[in-house]
Parts: sequence; C-alpha cells; structure tokens
Amino acid sequence: MKKRVLLVEPSPIVSEGLSMLLKKNNVFDLTACYTDVSQLNERCIMHRADILIINPTLMSYQNRASIRSFFNLSPNLQIVALIYSFFDDFLLQQFDSILTINDDSTKIEKKLQTLITNNSTSEQKIKNEDLTERETEILVAMIKGLTNKEIAEKFFISIHTVISHRKNIVRKTGIKSLSGLTVFALINHLVLYEDIE
Repeated sequence: MKKRVLLVEPSPIVSEGLSMLLKKNNVFDLTACYTDVSQLNERCIMHRADILIINPTLMSYQNRASIRSFFNLSPNLQIVALIYSFFDDFLLQQFDSILTINDDSTKIEKKLQTLITNNSTSEQKIKNEDLTERETEILVAMIKGLTNKEIAEKFFISIHTVISHRKNIVRKTGIKSLSGLTVFALINHLVLYEDIE
C-alpha cells in the first residue's frame, strides 16, 4: 500500500518538482499540496497522511518550540522538513527526516524509505502494549462524541471504569487530545473517516 504524503510548501516550483519526483515511484502518493499551515491537523486527518513534508519557514517562531504538539499532530505521523536555507539544530531535531533543495530523486526516495522502515520498527514496539478490545470500543465511542455517562450506559460499566479506560488509552498511545486520538484511530483503522464526519 502506498504511503500518503501531504506537502506544505509555498513555492509552486518546488511543490511541482517534488510532486513529479514522488510520482515516479510506486511507494509514495502525494495526496495534496498546501501553501500554509492553517488547519494542519485537520488536513492531515482528512488526507489520512502517513508523511507530512513541510517547509519550516511557514511556521512562526512560537510554533517552532514544539511542532508536533503545537499543531496537535499524531505521534504516528512522520514529519519531514523541506529546507533550502539555514535552520538551527534545535528546530531540525524535531523532524523525523530532512530533505534539502539539492537532494536528487534517489536521495529523496532513500530518505523517505528509511523513514518508513524506522516507523515500522517503532510501530512494532508500540504494539507491545496494544489497546484492549474494551479500550478500543471506548476510544471509538469517544471519537463519535459520546460522553463518559453515555459510554458507561452503552457498555454497562461505571463512569469510574470509563475514566480508568480513558487514562489507559492516553498512557498507551501517549496522546491526550481527542483530535490526536481521532488521528490515531484513523491511522490504525479503528474507525473510518466517514464514521466521524
């Protein structure tokens, strides 16, 4: 299955060039290109992106402190910097990989392939503590907008038990926000995009 790539780059020339390079292989599918970072989390969810390639110049100084948490991005989403100027190491360390304007198609493909391989390895480590069947049911109910009381009534459990399950879900996934958990559920095929619209 092709990995879905979302590109955020203000330059049409750079966007078109990278788009052409990615179309030449059978591993990556460039699903959309945007010129700004507005509604970035929603766009990643909408396009079910596996990889986000973003030009760091689009982010304000405040965003750069913690890119993933500022935009509330899924921990499973691979974030790649597309750079063609100097950036400090602190900023670049927040990305899973870095593409430069001078990288040729072979180098770009190799970097993205390495990223996928490394992500598969980390996903296998995460699966050591998968959600239980009940936690998965509660996660899906949360995403569908049910309150703790409604979840308790639906599964014939106490509200205290629902809260315990929610804490376990946060601990196991490392995601605290509902939008982040929604992305997690979509990526792991626990819900369909149509189910949460």
